[in-house]
Formats: sequence, structure tokens, C-alpha cells
Amino acid sequence: MAGALTASLLFLTAAVPRSCPYDAEIGAAVASVSTVHAVPPALVKAVIAAESACSPRAISRAGARGLMQLLPGTAAKAGVRPEELFKPDRNILAGTRLLAVLLRHYHGDLVSVLVAYNAGAHQGYAPVPVNGETPAYVARVLGYLEALTREPGSAAKPP
Repeated sequence: MAGALTASLLFLTAAVPRSCPYDAEIGAAVASVSTVHAVPPALVKAVIAAESACSPRAISRAGARGLMQLLPGTAAKAGVRPEELFKPDRNILAGTRLLAVLLRHYHGDLVSVLVAYNAGAHQGYAPVPVNGETPAYVARVLGYLEALTREPGSAAKPP
């Protein structure tokens, strides 16, 4: 599995979305939230890129909404009303709050955080499942994160 994950990372690092019509709004929201929650802005941007390809109106088959693809119930627990999920600043606030909680819960283990963000939290560390969408999702986010942190000035650039 580690070899497949590494190969996926190498392939996916070139696929980071470079621009979207909401670059300024996303960048401002990520910067604002990063002063409240100790989540690296590049991680938030990588999740946005993987979850919605930078589309604030995205809706998944499961009903997740907005840039960070949050379910209405999850957003409500983060203090964001379901009708606010298409507002980039509110969606990013809720998604970043969730990432902050998961980072604390999993003691900074990024793979467990991403598994839980995609497939739900677990009591102990969350291993990458061997099937389903989660392995590709984790590889995609890690690839985007690696590409974003490799670029000069990446902390200020949206995905």
C-alpha cells in the first residue's frame, strides 16, 4: 500500500488546481480562519482542492456542500447553519474547525485526520482503508499539500 500511495502522490502533485473565480475570497477566508484555528493554510487549501476543486456551489452525492464539502449536520456542530454552506467564508470556517478538532484528536497524525475527514472519525488512529474512495482521497490531499508547500509563497496562494 505504501508504494501505491507514493506513486499516487507523485502523479497527483501536478494536478493542483491553479486558479478559480474565487481565489481572492478563498485566500482571505483561509487567512482569517488561520488566525483562530491552528491549521496550516496549505492544508485547508489542499482539502478545498480535493473536495470541491475550488467550487463553492459543489454538492456531493451524499449531500456534502461547498468548498470543503461539509454535511449540514457536521457544519451545524461547527456553528455554521446549513444555508450558509455555500458561503466560502462560512464553509471554510466550519471545515477548518473540523480539521482543528481532528488534528487534536489524532495528535497531528495527518493521514488519520484525512481519513476521518473523508470517512468519519475513529477512536484510535484511523488507518487508510484498502478500498473505497478514501485511499485516493488521502493521496490526492497529500499530493496537493506537498505541491502547495513546495511552491514559493504558497501560504498566501489559494489552490
